[in-house]
Amino acid sequence: MKRFFKDRHNIVSIVLVLVFAVIVYQLANLQLVQGENYFTQSQVFNLRSRTILAERGNIVDRYGVPIAVNSTSYYLMLMNTGRPSDELNDMVSKLVKILEKNGDKYNNIFSKYLSEKPVKFGSMLANSKDRIKVLKNATGYKFTDLNQDSDPEEFYEYFRDTIFKIDTDKYKEPEIYKIMALRFLILSNNPVVAESINEKTVAEIEERTDEFPGAIVDLVPSRKYIDAEYAAHLIGYVRTIDENELASRADEGYKPDDIIGKSGIELTAEGYLRGTNGYRRIQIDENGKTKTISEEAVKPGSDVVLTIDMRLQKVAMESLEKNIQLIRQKPQSRNFKDADAGAAVAIDVNTGEVLALASYPSYDPSIFLAGPEDKAAQKAIENLFDPKNTARPAFNRTIAGTYTPGSTFKPLVGLAGLEEKKVNPYDKYFDRGYEIYDGLLLGSIEYRTYKSGLGSVNMIQAIQKSCNPYFYNLGVKVGIDNIDKWATKFGLGQKTGIDLLGESKGILASKAYKKTYSPYIFGSADTAQSSIGQFDNSFTPIQLANYCATIANGGKHFKPHIIKRVVKYDGSIVTETKPEYELLPVKKENMKIIQEGMIAVANSEDRGGTAANAFNELLPIKVAGKTGTAETESTNQTKSSNALFICYAPADKPQIAVAVVVEKGVLGAYTAPIAKDILKAYFDNNGSNIEDIAIKSEIVELTK
Repeated sequence: MKRFFKDRHNIVSIVLVLVFAVIVYQLANLQLVQGENYFTQSQVFNLRSRTILAERGNIVDRYGVPIAVNSTSYYLMLMNTGRPSDELNDMVSKLVKILEKNGDKYNNIFSKYLSEKPVKFGSMLANSKDRIKVLKNATGYKFTDLNQDSDPEEFYEYFRDTIFKIDTDKYKEPEIYKIMALRFLILSNNPVVAESINEKTVAEIEERTDEFPGAIVDLVPSRKYIDAEYAAHLIGYVRTIDENELASRADEGYKPDDIIGKSGIELTAEGYLRGTNGYRRIQIDENGKTKTISEEAVKPGSDVVLTIDMRLQKVAMESLEKNIQLIRQKPQSRNFKDADAGAAVAIDVNTGEVLALASYPSYDPSIFLAGPEDKAAQKAIENLFDPKNTARPAFNRTIAGTYTPGSTFKPLVGLAGLEEKKVNPYDKYFDRGYEIYDGLLLGSIEYRTYKSGLGSVNMIQAIQKSCNPYFYNLGVKVGIDNIDKWATKFGLGQKTGIDLLGESKGILASKAYKKTYSPYIFGSADTAQSSIGQFDNSFTPIQLANYCATIANGGKHFKPHIIKRVVKYDGSIVTETKPEYELLPVKKENMKIIQEGMIAVANSEDRGGTAANAFNELLPIKVAGKTGTAETESTNQTKSSNALFICYAPADKPQIAVAVVVEKGVLGAYTAPIAKDILKAYFDNNGSNIEDIAIKSEIVELTK
């Protein structure tokens, strides 16, 4: 025996046997003796982390008028508490009845897999080559003993009998399907049962809380738009983040169900508007009772204050709609009665702040907030982006639409002639109704109509009466290179840099541009046509408005902007946009000549202006403007000419500049009433003398 214990190997073996015996004993004790006790304890300490969604920042106009805000709505969530199937089925059946009684809809992602009877495969399974894999990925359930080739009815019965164990004696269709729909949400770890439930539902669930273990009613922020259809293109919309956006923003903390700005300010200011989500750890006990263990507070997004005045924005949109209808009724020989769209832009000439940015037709951004069950909203979204929808309501014409400027370009050519010393503004030119260049007769409206011209005119009169031959002649003298030089300085054919995505550059007629599509030289006839705003010239309404504003203020070329300031949730200023401008090297006396010509256009002293009577309602405030009628490829064949108008006011001390474009609007003068409506709304409230209300935290609170 002594010899046995002296052997080291024997001693080690005995120790190992004893240790192993202790381990086996403890395992048996844990699993067999104390198993039920520990299972209960594990249920008591069932901890879940829940995301608390941050409120998105508000978007308000310059005076604090809300456009895109947050409202809170009640969500019903159902956490898995490990209850037996019979209890769970009974509970969700009661929940469905409460929701339906109060008119609330529950989420039904189960329909993507299986429909109600007669059972059919949903979109996720109908064309799938491996239906079992699709279901496993969605739920994490193994689906043993279910065949890939089983028919829809067999899949349905598997869910009903094997997974959810629904008593078919107790429940009948369609109640069985409704139970399965809610049970599938729990199975797929999607706790949100219903969104935006009403207060009756909330009250009933909370009164009967003992009947619904694991049911949680929570307040969740949601987007709300107020009169946003007047400003849809500049506000934009939000929607659930897509796969490409999620991949590109992986480092920014976005999750698959997050909403994100898709266009307009919602997109441009996404970094400011988006808040930081909080987190809450909750404890669920064996009875389904919840208790908050720890919480990380949310940080709401910042509020974006725009330069936009929603009063002017509404007036611009309403006037576009009204006057487009009136234009269609005009008894004019060249009117094909096809005017159908347009844009209007208003800018503060002394700051570059955009006061109105109206694109017609428009749409309601709220359709993007609707769930997939809202068939009307989904149809509206489909129609919005339908290539066959020629109205293109989603297209932002103010910054992305490019239009031949017509005679609105003549003030620029006149200024180029003065700056390059190619003309004396008071010298008389005899307009016979046409000029001939490169063997091409270029006539005027007067020549086509009466076979005559306007007679003797100087530069001011040529602008006032929109004399084409005068500007043919002047443009050829100045030369296309000099015209391009000055047009570029005024931002035509160039992006303005406005703080919205999707801006078009436009086209400035030039030798270089012609080379991109033609082997022929840029001849005198090309220059002459370019000088009246035809040929290759094509500008955006925002460019035209800013060009007009630069004439109005004497040569300060501002960078237009639409974000005035960003305000943090605590009321502090995050950023504030300061005016940026370039002072153009334009002689004051030359700019004054152009201004006099534009004043003559819009005033009726000698009744010679092309928009002489349009602004009588605004007197004694005088307006300076320029009409434009731009021919297109289809003009005089199947479509009316585009109509344009640019103006500023007051003429003696400018505050606001406006540019209007109506597609197929026939004559530039027909668009002047739209500009008049905008100016009237502006001056009815004393123009820019209204106190600029800095948004405050308490104002923001009222919108939440």
